[in-house]
Amino acid sequence: MTPYPFIFIGSIAVMVIGMFGLLRHRNPVKMLLSLEVSFNGVLLLLLYMGWVLGNPLAGSSMALFAIGVSSSELALIVSIMMAMFKKGYLKTLDQEELKEVEES
Repeated sequence: MTPYPFIFIGSIAVMVIGMFGLLRHRNPVKMLLSLEVSFNGVLLLLLYMGWVLGNPLAGSSMALFAIGVSSSELALIVSIMMAMFKKGYLKTLDQEELKEVEES
């Protein structure tokens, strides 16, 4: 039995909340935020597993690397979306209307 099972259950709950938000929202910005919430659940689980397996430094270093990659990726995606919206390539940020624009 792991020492603190509520951390494991909490991280799974955060991942599920993020996935629910990802499936529920149609706005790409809200979808990215929901994906980040789910990613934070994964990071919490990664840190917990590193601690349980006896190597917290490995779990922490992997989590810090993942945070760096994720933040740079999120900044790039948001800046591209804002530039496309500002230049007029995107008329809306609604996911359903974006699909209609791609099909026509």
